[in-house]
Amino acid sequence: MADEQNSSTGSATAPQDAKSVLIVDDSPVMRNMLAKFFTDNGFHVAGMAADGVEAIEMFEKYNPDIMTLDIIMPKMRGTEVLEKILVNYPEAKVVMASSVSDARTVMKCLKIGAKQYILKPYDEEKVMLAIRKALDMG
Repeated sequence: MADEQNSSTGSATAPQDAKSVLIVDDSPVMRNMLAKFFTDNGFHVAGMAADGVEAIEMFEKYNPDIMTLDIIMPKMRGTEVLEKILVNYPEAKVVMASSVSDARTVMKCLKIGAKQYILKPYDEEKVMLAIRKALDMG
């Protein structure tokens, strides 16, 4: 399994009322980068998954406030994970992540139910803006 988050980012403990996040990306570098962004901005990283199967297992285990979800991953594509999560958790807040800026893929993800879409390489300010917008939605 990918890393279950605790102190591996080396940052201080998140506040009691911190929003929890599940980070899903097959790249350890990208997972760790996002974890640093989140912890630096007062979020609690509930867990990190490296593929779609782990993503579903960890979402069910942690029920995070929000999840970042890479589109292209082993075992199960992010779009399929998104569909499966939203069947059981229709209120789930998911932000899709990809290095591909394909309008058709973006529209598909938003139509399925993603709240936002972020592009790699990640920019901390843009990521946090997308996350905050997604959390403010319904």
